[in-house]
Amino acid sequence: MDSAVHKARLRAAYESLQINFEFVPGQFVKWKPNQKNATRPLYNEPAVVIEVLDLPIYDDNVDAGSPYFRQRLDIVLGVLDHEGDFVFYHFDRRRFQPYD
Repeated sequence: MDSAVHKARLRAAYESLQINFEFVPGQFVKWKPNQKNATRPLYNEPAVVIEVLDLPIYDDNVDAGSPYFRQRLDIVLGVLDHEGDFVFYHFDRRRFQPYD
């Protein structure tokens, strides 16, 4: 990949992460473009906000070499799993946007 293109993509991903939305329980959200770092929800799959945490949780069980090391987790989202069960996951809310 061309260095200028790569830098432009990095800049766009960084700027997207800086856009913050105020989420409320019951609201539908989806991944921002190029921000998906988990298997669920899928891109363009709605998730519902269960809770927005006042203080983020940081998982200390992941090694420093992992991209998940000290990941900020400040929103709880509900999705339907592959069996149709309603399950909750913690995420970094900066990676999500309202679902239109």
